[in-house]
Amino acid sequence: MKVQCTVVTTPTSDTPGTCILLHFDSKRYLLGHIGEGAQRAFVERTIRLTKISDIFLSGRTEWRTVGGLVGLILTMADQDAAKLSDSLDNPHGATRKKKPTKRKGITVHGGENLLHVLATTRPFVFRRAMNLRLSEVPVAKSDEGREARASRAPYFRDENLIVHAMQIRSDSMGEIETGSSSVVEKVDAGATRKRSFDDFTNTKEQRDTILRSVVENMFCSDWSMDTMIEDGDPLDAPGPSTDTLAEPLPPLSNPDIGRSGSTSPPKRPKPVPERDPNLSTTFPPLGKTRAPWPASTVRSLPRSRPTRIALSYIVTLHPQRGKFLPLKAKELGVIPGPDFSLLTEGKSITTPNGNVVQPADVMEPMKPGTGVAVCDLPDTSYIEDFLAREEWRNTEKLRTEVGCFFWILGTGVSVDERLRAFMRQMGHSKHIISAPDVCPNTITFNGAAKSSTKLSLLDEKFFPLPYSTDEAPSRVDEFMEPAKPGMIFVIEPRWEFNTWAIEPPFSREAILQETEPAYIELAKIAREGNVENPGDDSPWKDVEVITLGTGSALPSKYRNVSATLVKVPGAGNILLDAGENTLGQLRRLYDPTELKAALRGLKGLYISHLHADHHLGAAAVLKAWYDEVYSSNTSEANQLMNVVAPLKFLVWLREYADVEEFGFSKIRFISCEDLLQKNRDKPGNRTAHLLPEVLDSLSMASIQTSQAVHCLGSFTTSWTWNNGFKIAYSGDTRPTNGFVEIGRNSTVLLHEATFDDELLPEAIAKKHSTTSEAINAGKVMGAKNIILTHFSQRYPKLPILSAAEEDGPEVLVAFDLCRIRLGDVKRFGTFIPALRELYEEVDEEEKIEGEVEEREVEEEPAVEEKKKKEKKKKKEDKVGKAGGCKPEGNRIEKGKKERE
Repeated sequence: MKVQCTVVTTPTSDTPGTCILLHFDSKRYLLGHIGEGAQRAFVERTIRLTKISDIFLSGRTEWRTVGGLVGLILTMADQDAAKLSDSLDNPHGATRKKKPTKRKGITVHGGENLLHVLATTRPFVFRRAMNLRLSEVPVAKSDEGREARASRAPYFRDENLIVHAMQIRSDSMGEIETGSSSVVEKVDAGATRKRSFDDFTNTKEQRDTILRSVVENMFCSDWSMDTMIEDGDPLDAPGPSTDTLAEPLPPLSNPDIGRSGSTSPPKRPKPVPERDPNLSTTFPPLGKTRAPWPASTVRSLPRSRPTRIALSYIVTLHPQRGKFLPLKAKELGVIPGPDFSLLTEGKSITTPNGNVVQPADVMEPMKPGTGVAVCDLPDTSYIEDFLAREEWRNTEKLRTEVGCFFWILGTGVSVDERLRAFMRQMGHSKHIISAPDVCPNTITFNGAAKSSTKLSLLDEKFFPLPYSTDEAPSRVDEFMEPAKPGMIFVIEPRWEFNTWAIEPPFSREAILQETEPAYIELAKIAREGNVENPGDDSPWKDVEVITLGTGSALPSKYRNVSATLVKVPGAGNILLDAGENTLGQLRRLYDPTELKAALRGLKGLYISHLHADHHLGAAAVLKAWYDEVYSSNTSEANQLMNVVAPLKFLVWLREYADVEEFGFSKIRFISCEDLLQKNRDKPGNRTAHLLPEVLDSLSMASIQTSQAVHCLGSFTTSWTWNNGFKIAYSGDTRPTNGFVEIGRNSTVLLHEATFDDELLPEAIAKKHSTTSEAINAGKVMGAKNIILTHFSQRYPKLPILSAAEEDGPEVLVAFDLCRIRLGDVKRFGTFIPALRELYEEVDEEEKIEGEVEEREVEEEPAVEEKKKKEKKKKKEDKVGKAGGCKPEGNRIEKGKKERE
């Protein structure tokens, strides 16, 4: 049996967390962080998720360590559902193929607040029959209790592993304050609230029971869309009680009530069913309405507070029984046969001459279980408690059991001499260091960087190269190994350190050498043609629309999920949606100095709806903004972040603020519901009085919203600045008259174009728009420029712009990290021939890669080299040299329907 640990991610802009894959033949385990970008890294390295049974989260429970967990869980659930659907649809075909791995469920292990973090996502996360289990490591209340626990039974045990969990405490731990006071209204910038003893008098068991019930109803419910109830919004009735642990949300109309308030929120408007007969969703019977999933009806959660405990683990295999010695047994008079079997089973026997033979008399000594340690120290305040652990006192035992230390460290921790002295003491082990100041900020997503590199040949201003560094800020000692994705430490059959799976650093020169000559020539023509297209002289010519993420549903090899930065000179920046790892995209777009300026200039965040691909990156962006603006040297006490989003997003922000200070106390919130035309002048409008302050801080004339045809609580919007610049943003929606009205005469229409025109039935069923529908919406509303985004992630391609007209609005296709200066939009048309050539090449590559068997990270070098040769040969046979540009676009009909 071969057992090994593989480094999957290290701290980079793409992947802020460190993740390690522990591989057995029958199961897989994840250790470390599941940060934003983790699941995209799995896609990049073609790591399959089907055999993962347990995830052991290390460090503190905060967004940096768990920001990618929700997305990963949803992906796993959807993969299982797809396999089940395939087997049901084609039972005969399923028997002929390799039987899919049956998932017995997945368990996520972590520290304090793990349950709370998952429960906060109940308004927007739901999967049936996921069989997800959460396990928080029990907190030891005293040093004596921790030492006793270290010597008792392990935290976790299964047929493969024994896991000892270590709770490392910061030496700065004390009474924790939280900055989660309500600042939806006018805020006292320094207002925080100390937790009273009464907040925590209820038992932890009661709190855990409530949270587990919520999570269970998110992932293990038998609810279906056919569940009907009497007409009326079930949220209008009192929700399930959480007894004295629950704290209802305060009304938004009272600026003096913080999160500590006790008034329930006003009733939510009843959902209005769409009247489009083409929609796939059937109408409920008369007098009935569709019931929400159970977890979404829970109004509020028990209170929590940030944790200062960081988890680390010692992970070992089971001890192995020693080898049976038959010659020794015969010398002691044991007769071969059943007595041999009894001795190997650990039972003593009596020989014919009366001697009692014990198993230890005829067996080699038991081989202790060996493994690795995952040590997570967020900052230097954890070092003292870590070094004092009981687990490190038996040095001889560690020499035989721990072959490798995986160090997950915060900035500056690796240079601490106390920790380095400990590493020297454990010199028998390998020490792999994963830290921001030890690991260079190299490219993780090679597919996306490859695409950006080729696009940059058209125009580096439009398509900048992603920012990266190949040198680490800090040097390490000779006994320390900086972590790199692909590093392998083999536990069984013997300790061994391998680097064969480490990919070479991303090379722009290598990418350009393999680029098709036809594309290079067309790119050259495009660059030369740009001289003939003078820029626009309008007042908003210097406005930039930067499409950070342009894919849909989940991150893919070439596109991240939705996020667009709008930079208006003199007025600041706003962010339209923030899918997972939006902050990582910003860090790839800007160097550190530019990133600081971009964050300080960020004044507004808009969330169109609560689907994961549109908002799961918001917490990281808000925290980065808060840390930058309110750092000790640049504090601007009166600067607030204007957040415009569905009301449910505020619920999530409030509850997550109990876990981590991310700047909630500096947020000025306006709900999309209150900006609807029909609600603006109603007496009960909760945030109308805030709108003038928001508009003034953004140098804007108006913000409007209209209901989208997508999911309940989804919106379209338009934002108009004082200089006349106006942007209309669709979010996800079918075409609607309401969006056309609020988007009239937009300077820019940013519209989703999830599906090609021939997939209109699927667009209708999934409540998205096609390319032509998006372009036609822009024509009807009189938009000057149309930017298409939110493309299907199934495969990369350039959409067919059949609805575009020569004398119509400018139509641009968005790519990740594309910087569109409005004065240069006319230049985009010169890129089209080259883009058609490029994406025909990319699409062919994807077809070939799909035919090559998916590799696992544990493959040996010879196997990997063989597959590379197979891929190269197939590409030569199927692609050849690219021809000229295709006037009809880059359509590849064969196999398209299968992939859709």
